[in-house]
Amino acid sequence: MRKLATAALAFSAAVFLANYVLPAGWLIVPAVLSAVFGAALALLHRKWLRPAAVALVFFSLGLLEYSVYKSLTIDRAQEYAGQTREICGTVLDYPEEYSGYCRLHIRIRSEDLPHFKAIVYDNHKAFLNAEPGQTISFTGKITPADTLYGKACDNYHTNGYYLKLSVKGEEEIRDAGFSAASLPQRLHRFLCSRVELIFPQDSRTFIKALMLGDKQDFYDDDALYVAMSRSGLMHVVAVSGLHISFLVGFLGLLLGNGRRSAWISIVLIWCFVLVTGVSKSAVRAGFMQTLLLLAPVLRRENDPLTSLSAVLALLLAACPFAAGSVSLQMSFSAMAGIICFSEPILAWLLRPLPEKLHYGPIRTLLGVIAGSLSVMVFTTPITALHFSYVPLLAVLSNVACLWTVSLCFCMAWAACALSVIPALGSAAAWLCAWPARYILFCAGKVAALPHAVLYMKTEGALVWMLTSYALLLLGVLLRRHRYVRILLPASLSLALLVGVILRTERLYRQTDCISVLNVGQGQCITAFAGDETAVIDCGNVYSTEHAGSVAGEYLLGCGRRSVEIFVLTHMDEDHVDGAVRLMEMVPVNTLILPAVEEEDNGCQSAILACAARHGTEVRALKNNAEASCGRLKMRLYRLSDSGDRNESGLMASLCVGETKLLVTADASKKLERKLVQQEDLSGTDILVVGHHGSKYASAPELLEEAGGRLAVISVGYNNYGHPAQETLDALREHGYQVMRTDEDGTVEIRLEKNNG
Repeated sequence: MRKLATAALAFSAAVFLANYVLPAGWLIVPAVLSAVFGAALALLHRKWLRPAAVALVFFSLGLLEYSVYKSLTIDRAQEYAGQTREICGTVLDYPEEYSGYCRLHIRIRSEDLPHFKAIVYDNHKAFLNAEPGQTISFTGKITPADTLYGKACDNYHTNGYYLKLSVKGEEEIRDAGFSAASLPQRLHRFLCSRVELIFPQDSRTFIKALMLGDKQDFYDDDALYVAMSRSGLMHVVAVSGLHISFLVGFLGLLLGNGRRSAWISIVLIWCFVLVTGVSKSAVRAGFMQTLLLLAPVLRRENDPLTSLSAVLALLLAACPFAAGSVSLQMSFSAMAGIICFSEPILAWLLRPLPEKLHYGPIRTLLGVIAGSLSVMVFTTPITALHFSYVPLLAVLSNVACLWTVSLCFCMAWAACALSVIPALGSAAAWLCAWPARYILFCAGKVAALPHAVLYMKTEGALVWMLTSYALLLLGVLLRRHRYVRILLPASLSLALLVGVILRTERLYRQTDCISVLNVGQGQCITAFAGDETAVIDCGNVYSTEHAGSVAGEYLLGCGRRSVEIFVLTHMDEDHVDGAVRLMEMVPVNTLILPAVEEEDNGCQSAILACAARHGTEVRALKNNAEASCGRLKMRLYRLSDSGDRNESGLMASLCVGETKLLVTADASKKLERKLVQQEDLSGTDILVVGHHGSKYASAPELLEEAGGRLAVISVGYNNYGHPAQETLDALREHGYQVMRTDEDGTVEIRLEKNNG
């Protein structure tokens, strides 16, 4: 069994190195060298060299698999870049609708194209009602699926998609009859609709994510998303080994232990995978648990590490690019942590207790703590790397909720089964909603605690993490008393963490600060003065990062615990679609926005509802106004209440001490000239360039009157040509130093207090 583990781990290591480290064009050389050295070691016929020989040979196979697979998929996809073809394909899942288009997944069936999976973007929404198993045809433009919003990415490749197709015309849907391959998606959709039908509104989004891994509505619920992520409970809504273990545990209670119950469990596990839509995370979890159950059934040694490594190698052999999947990395690192550390940590926690307390509720409670700590050993650095935060109170959340999560999971499935009798199903769903509400209550309370999360953008956070792992390794190597080996590194890590937090908060109270955050094609500006914080706008488009998360993480990473003044200049999505999430992450005292009679994009109603929920004061301006808090003083200009949102929005002049910032939002040159005529803009130090550098803003009169030293353009990937070259030229002609968030990242200007 250990030979299998050695081979699987070596193969997997090679795939990960090929994906992240080794140059793609040079994989053959190390592959050949590894194979040669492995064969040479094997020919020496030394028993102690066999593991190394096996590892080298399978390391070579891993590199070769990655290289061959890449040439057959990614490299081949590049051959069709920019072509427009007649395309035919089978729909794999139900389309997803967005504001200006719909998106669907297909398997290409055209004879003159590789039969890859592809993402279809349909701006006409002609395929909005397509169903899995149907055949569609259209004229489409082909693009390799290696970029997202102008940046290189492997998001599509990790899920096996290598082409993106833009529909250009001649759309047609043909019903090919019943397709067994579409059964998982149809079952998944049926169960989602069943959950929405029988469960109360305040719990159905969570229940749907918990049962089926369907998080389409989950991510749209900012309050729920923030509570679950900050409390460290996001893992319970991602179908994983945790859910499979709930299912197996429940079946064990009903069926007992034995070979027959193991076979029944395996069958039901794959039924569960089926109804979750055969998602990759569910398949991974199914494979892992199946191997663990098969070992005793086949009367073979039960070695969890071997089973785990074998499943990982099989999945990477099927799709080497899955190495870049965050979900895969989190799943396997969590399981590895449990296998390696759960039992030792539990034994350490039980050791000081009397023998009679080693069983029953105390053991269960300590088991949850041990499991949570063991999971965090390997998942913490992955979470920090991919999501830029560490939930510090995850253990507290897991202790409070995991027992309820398993209960809620089983009750939810029972309620769906009982829903064949409508009254009985509704009653069971009503009962199941209570543990769901308890979980959400605990998540919200933990998430609201100070310092529940450490954001990696906090100065010193990376040093703390690296030092903590070095201390952990040192503790393992120390040949000292068990408690010294554990408590000493833990105490030093905690002391360093407290130091990092206190230093950050002190730093941003010693100096004032103005920042134009890098939110992509959008705008978000923050200002600190002592304990007071102001924010102007929070939104973006054409970005994988949520503007609200970017702003919230930045503020909390700088030790800000509230926003005194939050101004929204107008209701365009690229200025406000992150506002609700920001308000969920950081309490807002006063919200200021333009008074409008009606708005048509849904943003304002969601923002006002969030403000009402949190008791935020709302000021809707019809005319010019002032707002101040401590050393932050703001003058807001509303020069028109007619025209589009850009013209009827707000402009702002913000003084942080003696430093003056001017924000014209998306106002036109005409409105900027009107502002120059009516207001004194002299003495402006920092200009946030209007309309993301558009040629329709930055009037010469404004640039002359403001006379600023620094111009910052908040801009990202876009199709509008922002920033315009004529705007850049005009700014330089007027003597401005120009900075751009797409090139310079977040522009942070720290000001000494005696200067502002």
